[in-house]
Amino acid sequence: MKSREINYTYKEIKYSNTDDKSLLKYIALGFFDGIHRGHQALLKWCVEESKIAGAISTAVLFDEHPGKVINKINNYSLLSTLTEKIDKIREIGIQQIIVFNFDEYFSKIIAEDFLIEILLKKFNMGAVFAGYDYRFGFQKKGDIALIKQLGEFYNFKSFVMNPKTIKNGQKISTTAIKEYLKKGDIIKANKFLGYPYQIVGNVLHGDKRGNSVLSFPTANLEIEAGKLLPKNGVYLGFTYYKGQKYNSLINIGFKPTFNNENDKISVEVYIFDFAENIYNKRINISFIRRIRDEKRFTDHRDLVLQIKNDKIVADKYFKEHKISTE
Repeated sequence: MKSREINYTYKEIKYSNTDDKSLLKYIALGFFDGIHRGHQALLKWCVEESKIAGAISTAVLFDEHPGKVINKINNYSLLSTLTEKIDKIREIGIQQIIVFNFDEYFSKIIAEDFLIEILLKKFNMGAVFAGYDYRFGFQKKGDIALIKQLGEFYNFKSFVMNPKTIKNGQKISTTAIKEYLKKGDIIKANKFLGYPYQIVGNVLHGDKRGNSVLSFPTANLEIEAGKLLPKNGVYLGFTYYKGQKYNSLINIGFKPTFNNENDKISVEVYIFDFAENIYNKRINISFIRRIRDEKRFTDHRDLVLQIKNDKIVADKYFKEHKISTE
C-alpha cells in the first residue's frame, strides 16, 4: 500500500524486543487520562490479544490535550501527566507506546488518514482497541462505526470495550473521578481509578516553618502545570522514595495560619519516620483518605496541637487498616 504524505512527529517508547517490522501492532486508542479501571481493562485486553496473535501490544498517546490545541484553552485539569500515564501503561504490560505531537497541524488530520495513512501503513496496525464512545480525527468525525467499516475494507480487527461500572452500577469515567476529587471524596475517586490517586513532583525549598516553627518537617512539592489537585484539606497517604513507602500526612491549601499572600495553592507532605534531605529530589505521593478541612489558627501553637492530633488519627487509621510500610 502506498502512503500519502502527511506531516507529523512522534516518539516511540519500547519495552521489549519489538524491532521486527513484519510483526503486526495491536493498538489501543484513547486519551487515557488517569488510566482508570476502564482504561486498564482495555489495555489489558490489548496485551492479551496481542500475545495470542503474536503481535506487538501498543498504546497511542498525545503529548497535549487535544482541547488545549483546538480550543486554545490552557487551564485543562488532568488526572495524570504524560509521564505518569506512560508509567502506568508500562506497568500493565504494553510493549510499545507511540506519543504523537498533537499540534495544530495534527489536529487537522481527518479520521480516515489517522487510521489508514498513519497507523495502518506506517505502523503496521493489525487491530484497534477502543472504548465504545471513542471519537477521533478532525472535528471528532471518527467513531467506532468508522473503525469497523475501515477494518472490514482494509482487513484489520476492531475490539470495542463496553462501559465499565462498579458494583452499584455507576459508570467509570474520567469526568466522574475529577468531580469526586474536587469534592474531596478521595475514597470514591480511588475506587474508580483502581489505585490511590497520585501526585509526582520535585521537592522545593519552602519557608522552613515546618521544621523550625512547628517541629514537623514537611516537603513542599512542585506540581506540574495542569495536574488536578484534590479539594483543599488534610489527607492521609503515602510517600514513595527510593523504592520505600512511608506513611504521610498531606496538606493541600494556602497555609492560612501564616497569611500566605501569594494566593498559590501548595502541597506539603509530612513524612513519618523520615530524616533524609530530599530537596530537589522527585517523590511520589498517594492519597488514601481526607480527614479534615484546612483551618486558620490564630496561634501557631494551636496548629502544632492540631498536627499532633492529625498524626494520632493517621497512626490509628494505618494500624486499624493494617496499612504500614513493612
